[in-house]
Amino acid sequence: MYIIIYGEDAFRVKQRVKQMKDAFSKKFDPTGINTNIFPQAGKEKLDHGEVLQAACSYPFLGDKRMVVIGGLIEGTNKDASKVWIDGFGRIPESTIVIFYENGSTKKLEKKSLFKALTKLPDVHTYTYPKLQGLELSKWVGSRISQKGGRIDGVALRNLVASVGPDLWHMSNEIDKLITYADGAVISVEMVSDMVRASFEGQIFALMDAVSKKQTKTAVRLLKEERFSGANDHYILTMLGRQVKILLAARSLLDENPRASKQDLANEMDVHPFVAQKAMQQAVGFEYKRLKEVHKLLYEFDFKIKTGQIKPDLAVDLLTDKLIK
Repeated sequence: MYIIIYGEDAFRVKQRVKQMKDAFSKKFDPTGINTNIFPQAGKEKLDHGEVLQAACSYPFLGDKRMVVIGGLIEGTNKDASKVWIDGFGRIPESTIVIFYENGSTKKLEKKSLFKALTKLPDVHTYTYPKLQGLELSKWVGSRISQKGGRIDGVALRNLVASVGPDLWHMSNEIDKLITYADGAVISVEMVSDMVRASFEGQIFALMDAVSKKQTKTAVRLLKEERFSGANDHYILTMLGRQVKILLAARSLLDENPRASKQDLANEMDVHPFVAQKAMQQAVGFEYKRLKEVHKLLYEFDFKIKTGQIKPDLAVDLLTDKLIK
């Protein structure tokens, strides 16, 4: 049996692998003697001989063997794929091979080894893209319930908007909130006081300050992100994303002053809470100004790539253009 677990959401990929390993251990291998994990501890690369020897071996004093392999598909080029496929084609029915991969779903599915593996008999695939919108909110609510916590509806929306789809970060924040709440319902105030916003959340706060012409707050937020090690290239990218959302919001409001947050959420594929905040922020901008900033983004991108301007200066100039 072959199982391929892959996608951009590294948290859920690892979680699914762990669930399968635990279930296998409970049913077939409580001692762990018939379970092999690659890459092995202390090693970064996969050894072709070691991996295939483990996969092709029969279980010792048991019915099944499990071999878990991380990063093989992503790290294997077209020329090397045939050697691996020839080897995996010889594994006994008693072996269960789990391949797990973190990265772009589309890129992984285009890899030669992925295509070849999915043609083998008895193959099962599980895809985990990053959660967005309502699916992310449901996951967070479910996670809190599983951990024995409770959360207010508005607090849940604020938590999702602050942290975003990084489930490693989200999981840590959930644990922290549940401990802090100590049996009480997690409130908006708790989220505000305790949650460390993701970088995306900080950019959102920056745009909120800019829309209200709060220059000192905007400058402080930029300094905080740079001090924490944020890359100016990425800051510029995230600013660009927010400008696009604001452009869509401003356009909707100009066409129909009664346009709703759900209209924007549907058009831009963002969480309704993010859409609501963007609709509020858009009131502070003129469509013409946003179009000018959007154009400036492309100019700065070209100038950065050709060495005509440094990324930090581009970020500062773009922020200044938005505030004026």
